[in-house]
Amino acid sequence: MRTIILACTWALGIGGTTMMPLLVTSAMARLHLDEGQATMLVGAEMIGMLIGCIVLPPLARRLPSPLTAGALVLLALCQAASTLTLPVPVFSVLRLAAGLCEAQMIVMVGICLACHRDAERLWGLVLLVSGLAVAGVFTALTLFPDAASGAAVWQGLALMALVLGVVAVRVPSLVPATVSAPVAHEGGRRRGGMGGIWLAWGVFAGVYSVQAGVWAVSALQGERIGLTLPQIGVLLSVSSLLGFFGAVVPAIPALAARRGLTVIGALAVMFASVACFFLAHGAVLYFVGQLMLNAAFYTIMAVLNSFISAQDRDGSLLSRSVVVTFAAVALGTVGAGELFQDAGGVGVIVFALLALAGSVPLGLKAFSASPAL
Repeated sequence: MRTIILACTWALGIGGTTMMPLLVTSAMARLHLDEGQATMLVGAEMIGMLIGCIVLPPLARRLPSPLTAGALVLLALCQAASTLTLPVPVFSVLRLAAGLCEAQMIVMVGICLACHRDAERLWGLVLLVSGLAVAGVFTALTLFPDAASGAAVWQGLALMALVLGVVAVRVPSLVPATVSAPVAHEGGRRRGGMGGIWLAWGVFAGVYSVQAGVWAVSALQGERIGLTLPQIGVLLSVSSLLGFFGAVVPAIPALAARRGLTVIGALAVMFASVACFFLAHGAVLYFVGQLMLNAAFYTIMAVLNSFISAQDRDGSLLSRSVVVTFAAVALGTVGAGELFQDAGGVGVIVFALLALAGSVPLGLKAFSASPAL
């Protein structure tokens, strides 16, 4: 039951970011905005998440139950209100508030898994179950005609908030009664303190910039190779759904004690998948490239999140990881977009090569205290 509660809570925290392409399309159609304006409007949700991950951790540790319950109610209300055609300023405030509520969910999971002795296994399961839930809603929405241009996506988010919120409201019961010292992993305590965390954040930045960059231009790449928008939506949503299974890879017994090699191998798979994606001339390689990219990405996330949680006394380090994430997402989105326009897929491939290659030494150094690489 612990895993289900944490997964439902995490799913509510990542729902808006996972379905961002649909949210932007819906905002464009319903509020009559261009792509840039719609992206900025929906980006208010990201700003809310960023602010929340900075200011909420100390409050959430003192008042976990009222803050979580309040955030769940407000999140459901914001998602439901977003189904209405509202003035742009009002809509922006709703998305900002939704982002704050999503941040509370992320913070609570970080607090619950801080210094947890079984963090690696739990993170893999939480990422898998939560990802299947959110990507399942994403996939279902893409099957409805004109879902992205109407209110269906917001209705789906509102329903998800109501259903998962019934379980997620119990997450405060999982908060540790006392704060313990960071635990040792098999083979000895991790060394390096914050030095190792900074190195892990460097890997975060590299992989998130690539993931966000490819996601930002994925629809454009699909159109370039002759796919229709409905085909693109289905292929991307299904690849996202299946890609979450990558989160359980680190739990495979042969890899459990080789976190360094697991991350380096996943970085290599990410680069190969980006090359496959942008060199594709048909739907099959387009789908395979995106699927492998997602799977490798979530493999790395499972390892890094557990690495950080093992040294996180109160969940604040995981919250700071979200701040690093947003910086990387902004860099990847802007950088890949510009490169794709100027140099096509080859430009994004080079960008991915540099970002992922730079993550290799950081990953090796961060996991240098592991018993085996």
